[in-house]
Amino acid sequence: MFYEKTVGSTRFFAFSELDDIPGLLHAFTTRVTDTLVKDAFRSGEVAPAKALFLSNLGISPEQVIQLKQIHSDRVIRIDGNHAGRRATEPRERADGILLARSGLFAVVKTADCAPVMAIYPEGRAVCALHAGWRGTRDRITKKGLSLFLAETKARPDELVVAIGPCIRRCCYEVGPEVIEQFGEAGHDVNRVVSGRYLDIVEANRLQVEELGISRFLDSGMCTACRSDLFYSYRREGQTGRLWALAGFRA
Repeated sequence: MFYEKTVGSTRFFAFSELDDIPGLLHAFTTRVTDTLVKDAFRSGEVAPAKALFLSNLGISPEQVIQLKQIHSDRVIRIDGNHAGRRATEPRERADGILLARSGLFAVVKTADCAPVMAIYPEGRAVCALHAGWRGTRDRITKKGLSLFLAETKARPDELVVAIGPCIRRCCYEVGPEVIEQFGEAGHDVNRVVSGRYLDIVEANRLQVEELGISRFLDSGMCTACRSDLFYSYRREGQTGRLWALAGFRA
């Protein structure tokens, strides 16, 4: 179940199924959360509001790993060499994080794109992906989770994959060139396109299914429909960013 959760003065969404995994911390922020997290990474300093958000979750800025997201299918592995690097320094240009070390927390930022999380409870590892239409077209979810399975040596049935709030088929009208690109890339357009509307949730779910992963959690929430709760670039234009955060406590 996807539900709103409060920790201290911080409000965010979470999956009850993921709450049951020992040691895992995960959060999907909203506009309300963003009253605390906006301007978090400005001029190399962690804003007081951001420090409060992280403090309420029980983690420090130095434990947060983020990327320079470029709407790609690139996924990088983060290990102990990144320990202590400030969250204000998103040096890596990529859209996926494979986090194989406890005590660090991956963040992907979205405003209609799909935040995809994969959890390997036994290995205390996570994979966090930013899947916009370009990344979805290029199968970032399948590529990222294939790497995750190979690196962790997990079986598909040992993973749990969750997709957070994003724009849905109901609201995501795209041009014919986008639909054409999905067809040329080998996607089943009969399943992921309805008229002029693209279903990035289904397109990513199919990638998960192709890997034999059966445990798939869907928030069921559309950022464009619920712009009262979430940021939507399609509906608003210039806007903020939602955060999807996940990692295991040390």
